[in-house]
Amino acid sequence: MAEKVLTMEDDWGAKGAQATGAQVQKFLKDQIKSLHDKDVALQNQVDTLSNNQLEANPQLQAATDGCFVTYHRKSDNWPLAVPYWKWAALEAAGEVADGVLVLIDGQAPIIVSPTGTQLKWSKNAIAVNADTGGDYNKAYVDYSGKTRTAAIMAKGVELFGEEEETWTQFAPAWCNAYDRSYINDDGETVGIGAGQWWLPSIAELITIWKHKYAINLCLSVISGASPLVESWHWSSTEGSATNAWRLYLNDGSLYYWGTKATGSGYGRAVAAFH
Repeated sequence: MAEKVLTMEDDWGAKGAQATGAQVQKFLKDQIKSLHDKDVALQNQVDTLSNNQLEANPQLQAATDGCFVTYHRKSDNWPLAVPYWKWAALEAAGEVADGVLVLIDGQAPIIVSPTGTQLKWSKNAIAVNADTGGDYNKAYVDYSGKTRTAAIMAKGVELFGEEEETWTQFAPAWCNAYDRSYINDDGETVGIGAGQWWLPSIAELITIWKHKYAINLCLSVISGASPLVESWHWSSTEGSATNAWRLYLNDGSLYYWGTKATGSGYGRAVAAFH
């Protein structure tokens, strides 16, 4: 005779006492599994609804504030960018984020690295290109971080010392050495590697501050990423031999007398989108 299967419709007052331990255990397991399956199905419905709403609603899409999670497709190393709410599925499929793409009106877009670090600007007080000086008007339109960082790296021995392995203790060299590349299943290099990143100029850094909240939202969905810290950040724009421009990412305080060799600030690498 088949063993009685308990259900929610049974009179537990009458049959509960007659049930075996195995019957009760099976009943509880079945109920828990049923609840779990319903929860998963409901969550999938919520996720689908959220994605559909985000796709259909221009106001919600505007919440990206011109910022997107960007990556090089692992199959062919092609650069792409998606809204933050699409990234989880791509990452689960094995894609690796380069960082956060920020669109800049009238300028080439930049990619903000997933992580940053706190360090000095240089070991020695030497000017590479201090043409901006303390002129705020020049600083506001200085988008030449890539060129400035390349010039700084060309003076690496003078700025950072003869031991090249220690150069990454300083902001320009740390940014220049940043690496998000990896080897795909076909043995090919994918992503943005060392030498392709730079310390942002002051105008590029101001752009990062402007989009800080949207950038952090994108960073929050990238595994291993850290948010922008509301503290002093170095730029590659020099004020003089001894000073470089810095920006406070909390209230936007901006000045050109950050002491290169003794002052401390955050470095956050940026790269081009291509």
